[in-house]
Amino acid sequence: MSRPPRRAARRGAARPALVAGGVLLGGAALAVTAASAALASMLVTPPRDQRDDIRVLGLDARGVRLGRTPDTGLPGTYALWVGERIAVLGEVVAQDAASVVRAVDEEARGILAGVASARWSGYALHRPEDVDAAVEHVAVPTELGPAPAWILGDQSATTWCIQVHGRGVTRRETLRGMPLMLERGIPCIAVSYRNDGEAPASGDGKLRLGLDEWRDVEAAIDLALERGARRIVLMGWSMGGQIALQVARRSRHRRAIAGLVLDSPVVGWAPTLRLQVALVKAPAWLVDTAVGLLESPAAVLSGGRSLDFDELDNVLHADALSQPVLLLHSADDGYVPPDASRELAAARPDIVDYREWTTARHTKLWNLDRGRYEAEVGAWVDRLLQRA
Repeated sequence: MSRPPRRAARRGAARPALVAGGVLLGGAALAVTAASAALASMLVTPPRDQRDDIRVLGLDARGVRLGRTPDTGLPGTYALWVGERIAVLGEVVAQDAASVVRAVDEEARGILAGVASARWSGYALHRPEDVDAAVEHVAVPTELGPAPAWILGDQSATTWCIQVHGRGVTRRETLRGMPLMLERGIPCIAVSYRNDGEAPASGDGKLRLGLDEWRDVEAAIDLALERGARRIVLMGWSMGGQIALQVARRSRHRRAIAGLVLDSPVVGWAPTLRLQVALVKAPAWLVDTAVGLLESPAAVLSGGRSLDFDELDNVLHADALSQPVLLLHSADDGYVPPDASRELAAARPDIVDYREWTTARHTKLWNLDRGRYEAEVGAWVDRLLQRA
């Protein structure tokens, strides 16, 4: 389908002027620079220590009582991080204005006993053995060194799925997307990539938001093709969706990519940054100044290598996509808003099948309604396989 090329509007003219003749413009400019630098640094620095965000109020015969938050009262199946362990939570069985009781099994009870706080998670499937008894632990040879990965499923198949996790998490995130693939005879590789805490780090240890990470996913495609795969389905979660889109546009294997499944993807970074700034009640223009710092030639905050946010805006490059895309996003995501997903769907209705949910939080559509999720994704994958 022929389309006129889109052009990126340059952001520089819209950003507040922070310097004049190389000299910062007083105390106000210093404050702007400090706030912008903090936002920019947060974006490219891999998060490591994440704080507990849920109060655990006790256990009784019905389950575990949790402090009420926007997450704890939602329908579905979720989990709690308790140190390095994960306790799986069942459905809500009781609630009041201040608390929620959720069902738990004996394993979760043992983990939660005596605990006062925990961290909310979608990892209701958190061990590869929860998905498939036969798990191969492999090292994908990337340009930075061997990156650990799991392979699950029948490796004699010719269609493989590469699962790509998001920012600040690990490949455990992707396990929820594997059962529906394995049921269709599609083996899955859950990859790690540079600076995610498992794969080798880059020299500066900074995230590139998809601009470099996609090459580690391409290395996993190399491995799949070497083992007999002929077609690849990419499944990307959150920033993993951005990475998958970069692979689809840039990879030398893009003709082997049969389609993409994107769950709560970062299609473009600007809407996500605007939401994060709004959540802390900071001025919206901080997004422009932070992006300006990361795009500047000096780019000290990103390890001396400037980022190109136009290159990370997949709506601007929608015409470069050729593969079918299933795009799932919740209007109530709360972290990555669906704005850019909607725009990509509007730009390429010929290839993008957009499914907007409500109620589900970020990357937790499966958790909210596993049956609906697997039915929607599974039916789309079935149609993709039939087109082969």
